[in-house]
Amino acid sequence: MTAFTRVSSGFTLIELLVVIAIIAILAAILFPVFAQARAKARQATALSNLKQIAVAQMMYSQDYDELFPRTMVVDEVTGEPITIGWEVIHNYQETLNPYIKMGRGDANKTSVWWDPSDPDNERGLMWGSFLANGYVTGVPRAVSEIANPSGTVFMVLRQRDWQKVFGLAYPTATPASGDPWYSSEYYDMCFDPWEPVSAASPYYWQKGKVPPPCSEFPGAAGCSSWDITIDKTRYGGSTLFSYLDGHVKVGRFKQAYRSPDDNDFDLF
Repeated sequence: MTAFTRVSSGFTLIELLVVIAIIAILAAILFPVFAQARAKARQATALSNLKQIAVAQMMYSQDYDELFPRTMVVDEVTGEPITIGWEVIHNYQETLNPYIKMGRGDANKTSVWWDPSDPDNERGLMWGSFLANGYVTGVPRAVSEIANPSGTVFMVLRQRDWQKVFGLAYPTATPASGDPWYSSEYYDMCFDPWEPVSAASPYYWQKGKVPPPCSEFPGAAGCSSWDITIDKTRYGGSTLFSYLDGHVKVGRFKQAYRSPDDNDFDLF
């Protein structure tokens, strides 16, 4: 009679530890890949949303004598641009809604007004993720006035983390009249590249020339902090841009603002 030795089919402790180690190594390799893939998918969605907004504003301009939709009005007394807040009935998003048909961003957080990576999406009083160029939408402006529409920025990503950037707490309900929220950049649907109010300044708003950002050109004559409202690094150190001819792209801010005399923000 032949004797057989029974062999256990279970794992030894060492074998189990080896399997766990292999799984951990694979996870360490694959998780960043999955995270990058998710970020790329969100980036693609955000670019698509920017594209739809850009096309909508082009359609609006065709219907309204080549004029751009407005995010501000010119004060009749001072002659300076003042904000049309997002909660106003005839605001910028309402103006473009006939072409987009997705409602306002504060009511529809899945609309084209949002970047899916925007951490402020859950804020009740936040209206969207993209800022328009105030030199285009902040004052009366026609397409024919723009020297190079294909080389002029229309929209960028709005900066996140309001409390960190502006030192203001997120309101949980609509604030009372006079609250600092109404004069903060997060109430405004465009970035305002003008700071000098003197008509003698080369960066006076009527001249359509954007001052150098102090963050990139410290000490430059007339530099200002208008770029603080732009998120420059959300996607791999880059931001998102749309242009007045409707095309969109991913790029670094300093590639769009190369110098005071060579940038994609000036109009003329």
